[in-house]
Amino acid sequence: MPNQTAAKPRHRGWWFDQINNRLVAVFNGTEVFDFDGNDMVVTPNVTMSGTATVTGAQTFTGVTTHSAELRVANGFNVRVGTISAFGTTEPTNWIVFRSGTQPAGTITTAGGVGADDTTVRKIVAGGTIDSIQT
Repeated sequence: MPNQTAAKPRHRGWWFDQINNRLVAVFNGTEVFDFDGNDMVVTPNVTMSGTATVTGAQTFTGVTTHSAELRVANGFNVRVGTISAFGTTEPTNWIVFRSGTQPAGTITTAGGVGADDTTVRKIVAGGTIDSIQT
């Protein structure tokens, strides 16, 4: 059988792209996504329901929206930004912030915690910014 590089115009289903060594999913001749030895490329939006377990490092670009709890397993951290290693003891079960820009003024409907190079601050609904630790 000769090498095939594209699906037929009305093809719906899977085919093996021999030249690029990948498995391709096609709907009406249009590639929807593919699997190869290194990754999975997904073209449309992805909706998952129920419980999903994802292991290994994940990189997301754009906005990810969760309509339920987002849980991190015991012994791991939530890191906001690229965090360098800690000097002596790596914390566990922490939310760790990379130095960022502090907000100014007041907010009316939410709260937050953030850090810059010298201060950890909190802001609460209807209030102003207060330093937690300097």
